[in-house]
Amino acid sequence: MTFREKSAWLMMVITLFVGGYMALEVGLTFLAQQHAPPVLPLFIGLTVSLISLSIVGQIVLTVIYRQEAELRPDEREKKIVSRAQSIAGLFLSLGIVVSLVLYLFQNDGNALFYACLFSLVVAQLAEYSAQIVSFRRSV
Repeated sequence: MTFREKSAWLMMVITLFVGGYMALEVGLTFLAQQHAPPVLPLFIGLTVSLISLSIVGQIVLTVIYRQEAELRPDEREKKIVSRAQSIAGLFLSLGIVVSLVLYLFQNDGNALFYACLFSLVVAQLAEYSAQIVSFRRSV
């Protein structure tokens, strides 16, 4: 397993953890209030958590796999990352279009906000998943 694949696994787990917590909080708020307005302190906390966990995780990964981390990506790895980013862009574009169509029918700004945010999370998960699958296939 290459360092970049390990990094993709780490980031996917962190994104699932933080995104899952966000979805749980939004879901519980919606069930309690029948609507879920964006809550700034929650999103600031989740953003800081995502960034902090990513930094700490990458540092730990780099310390454990120091020699692998110092290697420059080869052409295969560059292609894999580029392809994964392209796939993530498609997921994000599709998610935003679906979010806008949802807004046209529901006229709910809160739903638009959460649909766009969900699109961002899904796009990141798609990128990490595409990297992992591509690294696994090329081995």
